[in-house]
Amino acid sequence: MEKIAFISGETIYYWSSIVLTLATLTAICFFWSLYLGKGGNGIAAFSVVPLAIALSLLLGRLVHWYCRTSSYDSFEAAMKPFSPGGYALLGVFAGCVLAAVVIRLLHFDRNLPQILDCMAVAGCAGIAVGRLACFFNSTDRGQIITSTQSLPWVYPVTNAVSGATEYRLATFILQAMAALVLFLILLSFYLPKKQRKDGDTALIFLLLYGVSQIVLDSTRYDKLFFRSNGFVSVVQVLGALGLLLVIVVFSARMVKARGFRFWNVLVWLGIAACIGGAGFMEYYVQRHGDLAAFSYSIMSACLLAAAAAGVWAWDCTSLVVAPAASPRCAGSGSGLFCWMAMECSRADSASLTPGLSSIKCMPKASSERIGSYSSANVSMTIRSWYLLFSASHNASREVPDGTKPSDW
Repeated sequence: MEKIAFISGETIYYWSSIVLTLATLTAICFFWSLYLGKGGNGIAAFSVVPLAIALSLLLGRLVHWYCRTSSYDSFEAAMKPFSPGGYALLGVFAGCVLAAVVIRLLHFDRNLPQILDCMAVAGCAGIAVGRLACFFNSTDRGQIITSTQSLPWVYPVTNAVSGATEYRLATFILQAMAALVLFLILLSFYLPKKQRKDGDTALIFLLLYGVSQIVLDSTRYDKLFFRSNGFVSVVQVLGALGLLLVIVVFSARMVKARGFRFWNVLVWLGIAACIGGAGFMEYYVQRHGDLAAFSYSIMSACLLAAAAAGVWAWDCTSLVVAPAASPRCAGSGSGLFCWMAMECSRADSASLTPGLSSIKCMPKASSERIGSYSSANVSMTIRSWYLLFSASHNASREVPDGTKPSDW
C-alpha cells in the first residue's frame, strides 16, 4: 500500500512519487554535467531530456501493461495520462535509448555512443535513488526471512490479506546498493582522460547491470514475466541477452585486434559453461527455496566469472590513439617519441635517416594497447633509440617542419 506524503485540495501526493521525482532529477543533473562537461551539444542536452521523460513514461507503462494485463481494465485505461498503475524500468531504458536515437537522427549530435555513455552513468545514480521509493510501498521484495530482521537484508511489509507483518528480503535495498556501486565504477571509468571508444561505458553498464539484475530480480516475488513464460522473468532474459551481446562485441574486437587464437575458444567455452551454470541454479533455487543462499551464491559466482571474462576481452583491446601534434609534447622527456609519432602518422612523412624509412609507421587512426609491452613494441623502441643515436651524428640535417635532431 502506498504511503501518503500530503494532500493538497483533491490531489494526493505519495512518498514513492516524490522519491521517483528526486531520482529523475538526480539522473538529469548527472547527465547534463557529464555530457556538457565532455563538450556535448547544448541543444542536444536540453532536447533529449524532455523527450526521454515522455518516451520513458509511455514505454514504461506499455511494458508494465503487457506483463500485468490483469491489473488494468483495458489498454486504453492503462495508457491514459495519470492513470493508476505501475511502470517497468525496462521501458524507461528503452525510452532513453529511443530519445538519444531521435536526437542523432535530427543531427543535434552525431555522437550517439557518447550520449548513451552519459545516460548509462547518470541512469545508475537515478536507479540508486529511485529504488528507495520502495520504502513507502510493498513492492520489490523477496521471500520471507526468519533468520534476521534488520536492514539491508530484510524489511517489514504488511500482508495485504491477513494484515500480519512479514519480514521479507529487501531486494530494493540490494538493488539500490548495486546501482550505487555500478555508478561509482562507471564514473571512474568514464571521467579519466584516457583513450577509450565512445560507447564502451554503455556496454560495460549493460554487462554489469545485466549480471546484477539476473540475480536480484530472481529474488523478487513481484517480478514481471512474458505472457508465454512464467519461469524466467523478463528482466532476467533481457539481462542475459545483454550480457551475451557485450561479450560477443568485446570478443569480436579482441579477435580483430589480436587475431584468432585457440585459447579464445577455451575462454568462450568457459563463459558458456558459467552462463549455463547460472541458468541451472535459477532452476535449482525455484525447487529448493530453503537453499536460496547457496543457489544465489553459485549463480553470482558464475555470472561474475562470465562478466570478468567480458571485461578482460575489452581490456585486451583497450586502445590509446597514437599521440598527434600537441603542446604537451613540447619540453617533455618524451618529446622524441611525440615527434616520431607525429611523423609516423603523416601519410607523406619523410625519414630522418635512410634506415628510418624501413620502420612501419602506424596509420594516423591506429593505436597501441595501453600498458602493453609486446615483443613488437620492445623491438620498435630499441630500433628507435638506435636510429636516434645514428641521427645525432647528423645534427645539421633538417627534417620536415624545419625541426632539427638537435632540438629533440
